[in-house]
Amino acid sequence: MNLISVDSVSRIRSGRTLFNNISFGIDEGEKLALIGINGCGKSTLLRILAGEEEIDGGTISRNRECRIAYLHQHDDFNREDTILEHILNRDSPLMKTVRDYEKAADRLAKEESREIHDHYDKLLAEMDRLGCWELESRINSLLTELGIENRHLKMGTLSGGMLKKVAIVHALVAGGDLLFLDEPTNHLDIDTIIWLQDYLKKSSMAVVLVTHDRYFLDELCTGILEIDNETLYRYEGNYTRYLQSKAQREAVERREQERINTILRREMEWLKRGPRARTGKDRGRKNRVYDMMDRQTSEEIESAEFSVSQRRLGKRVVDLINISKSFDGREVIPSFSYKFRKGERIGIVGPNGSGKSTFLNLLTERLPGDSGSVNKGVNTHFGYFDQLTARMPDEMKVLEYLKDQADLIKTDEGSSYTPAQLLERFLFPKSLHFTALSDLSGGEKRRLYLISIILQNPNFLILDEPTNDFDIQTLSLIEDFLMEYSGCLMVVSHDRYFLDRVTDFLFIFDGTGHIRGFAGNYSEYRQFLDEEKREEKKKVQQEKPSTRVRTEKKKKAGYKEIEEFKQIEKEIESMEEEKSELEDFFASAAPDPDKMAGAHRRYSELERELETKMERWEELAELMDS
Repeated sequence: MNLISVDSVSRIRSGRTLFNNISFGIDEGEKLALIGINGCGKSTLLRILAGEEEIDGGTISRNRECRIAYLHQHDDFNREDTILEHILNRDSPLMKTVRDYEKAADRLAKEESREIHDHYDKLLAEMDRLGCWELESRINSLLTELGIENRHLKMGTLSGGMLKKVAIVHALVAGGDLLFLDEPTNHLDIDTIIWLQDYLKKSSMAVVLVTHDRYFLDELCTGILEIDNETLYRYEGNYTRYLQSKAQREAVERREQERINTILRREMEWLKRGPRARTGKDRGRKNRVYDMMDRQTSEEIESAEFSVSQRRLGKRVVDLINISKSFDGREVIPSFSYKFRKGERIGIVGPNGSGKSTFLNLLTERLPGDSGSVNKGVNTHFGYFDQLTARMPDEMKVLEYLKDQADLIKTDEGSSYTPAQLLERFLFPKSLHFTALSDLSGGEKRRLYLISIILQNPNFLILDEPTNDFDIQTLSLIEDFLMEYSGCLMVVSHDRYFLDRVTDFLFIFDGTGHIRGFAGNYSEYRQFLDEEKREEKKKVQQEKPSTRVRTEKKKKAGYKEIEEFKQIEKEIESMEEEKSELEDFFASAAPDPDKMAGAHRRYSELERELETKMERWEELAELMDS
C-alpha cells in the first residue's frame, strides 16, 4: 500500500534551491534513508513529507489512513514536566485521542445527552482501535529497555542522551504506519543505537530516516534516497548496495562526460577559427557550444585527501598521573594513569554519563581533577573539537570567519593552503564563501568549526562526538584527512564505522568508574565480546547435562507442590471471572466514565498476573505428571 506520493516537488529557501522537480513514493513497511551533503534539504524534505512545511512546486498525496510519527532532531519540552507527563502530553494522534477521551469521560460524568454519549462512544472505539489502553504500560516497558527506571524525573534535569531516549520512546509509542526520524543516533551510546536498529528492523512501520551512521543504514535500510545537486536519486537495497549502484551510475556519467569533453574540444577548435555565423544553423551551433561551456564551469569540489604539516611533538606528549574526578560523591574517573605516545589513535567508548567528555576536559585541563596531575609536553598543542559548536557571529561571512583563524596552512608536501582553498577541500563551494554564517545549516556550521581548528595546526587532535550533525560525504572526507594525520588523535564517538576507520586502540568506560584498554578497533572489540559470550555459553552447556540428570531425579511433586497447584487453579479461576466481568463492563451500553480508567488499569494488571500464574501452573502440572 502506498503511504505518500511525491510528484515534481521543489523547494527554495533564502534564494537557494534545495531540490527541484523531485518525485518518489513511500510504501507500507519500507525502511528508507535520506542522505546528502549538509544543507541539501534532508530535514526540510522530512518536514515537507510530514506536512510541517510548504513546497514551492509540485504535489504531495498522503494516504488518509496513514498515521505519522516524527522524531525531530531537537525536541521541545517543558523543563518542569516529568518524563511521563512529557510523553503523554505530546501532540500525536494517539496522545490526542487519549486526552480527548478523558475530556469526553469527564463531560459525560457531568451531563448526559445523546450527542455527548455518541461522541464518547466514538472515542471509546478509537481508543480500542489504536490500542490506547496499554499506552502507559508500553511507555514504561520501552523506558525500562532504554535504562530509564524513574519516570518522574524532571525533563530539565536530563542529559542530552536521556532527552534523546525519551524522544525516541515518544516516537515509538505514538505508533503509526510511517515513522520519520531525523538524526536518531545523535547523543546516543552505541548499545542504545544497536537496540534501536534491532527494534526498527522488527517493526512493521515504514521508516524514513536521516542519519550519518553507515552501519545503521546497512543493517536497517531497504532503500536509499540521495539528494545531489538539487536532484533526488533512488537506490534499492542497503548502504553497501547503494555504494555499488552509485559507483555504476557515476561510471556511466563519467563516460558521458568524456564524450561531451571530446565534442567540446572539437567545437572549441571550430570557434577558434573564428567562423562567422552566416546561417541560423551556425548560430545554433555557437549557442550549443556556449551552453556546453556553461555546464562545464559548474563548480566541482575537490577531495579533502591531503595531509597538513604537523608541529613536532616533543619527547613527552601528555602524562596523566593518578588523575581522578567525582561529582556529588560519585566517582566518574578513577585514579587513572597513562602516558600518551606520538602517533596514537585512541577511540573512547562507553554508555552515556560514564565520564567520556569529563575525561577529555581533564586531559586538556579545562576541568581540574580531584587528585593527580596532568603533565603536558612543551611542544604539545591541543585542538579540541567539542560537542558544542563555538559561538559564531551571525553577520560574519564564511571566508571572513576562517581568515580570522589563520592566513595559511602548510601541507606535508611543502605547499600551502589558503582558507578559501581549505573551504573547498571540505565541501564549501565558492558560492558559499560569502554567505552569512546565520544562513548556514547546523551541519555546515559544525564543518566550518572543524576547519577553524585544523587551521590552528594542532599536533594532538581531540574530537568529542565529531559525527553529530555531519553528512556521510563530510564524514568520509574527515576520515580521509584523519587517516593521513600524523599527530596524536583521541576520539569519543558513537559511530562504529568512524571508529573502525580512524582508531586502533580503545579506552572502554564501563559506566561504573572503570576504564580498560583494548588493542584494536571497535568491530574487533565487538568480536572479542561475542567470543567471550560464546565461550561462556559453551562452558554453561558443558555443565548442564549432569545438572539436568540430578534435577530430573529430584524433581517430583511433593505435598507443598500439590497444595500450591490446587491454590493456583482456584486463583486462576477467580481472576478469569473478574476479567470476564470487566469485559462485560466495557461492552455495556453506558459504562461509568469515572470507573472506566481504573477498570482498564485493573484489566491490564489481571492480564499480567494471569500470565505469571499460568506459567507457574504449567511448571507444577509437569511435576504432577512425573
